[in-house]
Order: sequence, then structure tokens, then C-alpha cells
Amino acid sequence: KTKIAQSFVHWICEDESQFKIIPVGADWTNREPLLGYPNGLRSIEYIAPDSKALNLIIEASKLENKDKPFFLILDEMNLSHVERYFADFLSIMESNDKIKLYSGSTRKDLEGNEVPSEINWPKNLFIIGTVNIVETTYMFSPKVLDRANTIEFRVDVKNIKSFFDLHAKIDLSVLKAKGITMAK
Repeated sequence: KTKIAQSFVHWICEDESQFKIIPVGADWTNREPLLGYPNGLRSIEYIAPDSKALNLIIEASKLENKDKPFFLILDEMNLSHVERYFADFLSIMESNDKIKLYSGSTRKDLEGNEVPSEINWPKNLFIIGTVNIVETTYMFSPKVLDRANTIEFRVDVKNIKSFFDLHAKIDLSVLKAKGITMAK
């Protein structure tokens, strides 16, 4: 599943700055892994997530990038309750509102980059989530499914055997930017 998403973004993006593959943790209970949080001890700092998801959203929002697609690939998206860590995104999908990151004076992340006090969902930002439906994962609620396009893959023993019989490593470099004319 992840390789399919990864192949697609390699094909349609100019370079790797237009996408992030982020493994979702079972401990994701709020938006911090994707959006970070304001430093409560220093009113000029914003703690951006290590995942660089916020950086990607900010980059996608820039006027000069409006015709380029950007992708957040959330790998194993249902290892945690989607409604908890993705609530802000689910809300603004329909409201076209903005996500408030902090209030007060302007803040910078630890690398010195200015972080806006609020962000919108740019039209050129796409979320791809991979999921497994097993006993250790969470099912999506109707609220999530109403806002998603889903593709379900089913494999049988023959499919699995033929996959393990492959001896070649998948080379994504052959796809690099081959579809950028389709990006806009």
C-alpha cells in the first residue's frame, strides 16, 4: 500500500520536497505529531513536529506553489484513532476555515522559520492514508469515511506467493517526475 502511494508521488511531483511519508504512531492522541505546539515556556517559540508535516503544509500554501501538488502520506493511518489526531483537518475540510496554531506574538520554530498563527488547507495539499484492517487497528468512523475516497485491495495466496518470488528491488527512480505535466 505504501509503495503504491510512494510510486504515485514520485511520478507526479518534481522532487521529494513535495511529499512526506509519515508513519502514524499508536500513541497519537492529538494533533501535535502533525501540527506541533506553541512552547509554553517561551512565547516566541513554536515546537514544529519532527515529521515536518507542518513545514509541508506551509510550503504548499505559498503562492508560488499553488500549481504544484503536495502530499502527506500517513502510513498505517488507523494505528491510532483518526478522529483524535486528525480532528482539525476533518473540520476544515468542509468549513474552509483555518486551523489556529497559537495566539499572541509571532513565533518561530527551533530552526528559525516563522510559523504562522493559523493555517488553511491549501487546495494543492492531498492526504493519502494507508490502513490495515486487523484486530490491532481502529475502524474509521462514518465522519472520516464521508470525507474520504477509499480503495480496497484484496489479495489471495497466489498474489502473496508471486510477490515473494520477485527478486528485483523496486526502483522508484524510473518514475521520477514522469507525470509532472499532469500535476496542475
